[in-house]
Amino acid sequence: MDFEGRGSTRVESDNLLAFRLFDQDNNVILEGMVKTLDISKSGIAIHSQKPLEPGYKIELTIGLGDDVVRATGIIKNQKQIADNQYHIGIEFDFLTEEDLTKIAMQYPSILK
Repeated sequence: MDFEGRGSTRVESDNLLAFRLFDQDNNVILEGMVKTLDISKSGIAIHSQKPLEPGYKIELTIGLGDDVVRATGIIKNQKQIADNQYHIGIEFDFLTEEDLTKIAMQYPSILK
């Protein structure tokens, strides 16, 4: 992906991710399943069939083999790549050290 802004090492990924998108009043406005494109220790990029506007809070549940990682983040950018096809960049705002370790076990180079 050619998004700007994320300084951490990105690693291509192809995992299922469940999400819940929240409005400014903390109400769930959209839920769904998507695939990941890349991941780093500071964020993740996903492929979505729906636009997800920058600035909104998102709750993530990422399947990594036998493990599940939970995180929250803020949508930072969106790029339409085709009709009903979007690449979405998300910056983590909460990811535990334990969950970062789970990610690093699957993708060791994210810690570089």
